[in-house]
Amino acid sequence: MPPQHDRRLRPGEAGAPPARKRWGQHFLVRPETAERIVDASRVSGDDLVLEVGPGDGALTRPLTRKAGRVVAVEIDPLRAGRLREELGDAGRVAVLTGDVMQRTFREWLVAGGGEGPAVMVANLPYNAATRILTAAIEDPETIRRAVATVQAEVADRFLAKPGDEGYGYLSVRTAAHATGRRLFDLPPGAFRPRPRVDSTVMELTPRPHPVADAESLKGALRLASLGFRARRKTLANALSSAGPRAQWERLLEAIGKTPRARAEELSLEDFVRLARSAVPA
Repeated sequence: MPPQHDRRLRPGEAGAPPARKRWGQHFLVRPETAERIVDASRVSGDDLVLEVGPGDGALTRPLTRKAGRVVAVEIDPLRAGRLREELGDAGRVAVLTGDVMQRTFREWLVAGGGEGPAVMVANLPYNAATRILTAAIEDPETIRRAVATVQAEVADRFLAKPGDEGYGYLSVRTAAHATGRRLFDLPPGAFRPRPRVDSTVMELTPRPHPVADAESLKGALRLASLGFRARRKTLANALSSAGPRAQWERLLEAIGKTPRARAEELSLEDFVRLARSAVPA
């Protein structure tokens, strides 16, 4: 354990700022866990890294040793100032203060002296993880890969396939923009304050090419959104606001699905085919 005069104090120790519930803060408490996450991110000296929510710097320190440059964005001014004081003279890191969603990722990178696409590495706040990662995978020119720690159930929703318990609109939207994989899980004891749920480190990689033309993709996501809003209904019933039920039953049969199919039975590709078949010739 570091002495109390060390700037790298862990949350909860004497002199360390308290975790703020309103920011969803849960900090990594073991350096070896942070090292494992950074190793899994596969960053090297050629990489620009965008770290969201560095907190007390558990990930920032090993990232600074391995990456070409790190731009860390911290919403907590007290923690940002403490981390800037510690690492500001490292030469390869910029610690910025603010809500990462209040500017584009590119604007943050430029403000931190970075150029080119970045790898996002983050222990994300639980209350903003979905919003941040969705924005990341939909900005492939800026974020080329994201390795993030999130609640296990959030990872399930991002990565689920048709038929999986967590499969829903977020799963379809993610599949439209990225490929993903679960790297490893972390128990509540890996964090302070200790959360009530397990966490997952996952990787999302934006697709280099669209899975469908823009119009078909837009239509597919609209149908998926309508379908999952009423997931207990058959899809034909759930889509009744967008056309007669009989029409959707016929179109579902045309793509090889039963007229009684529900939204969770369709993949992104199925929704794309459904959207295309619904367009008048």
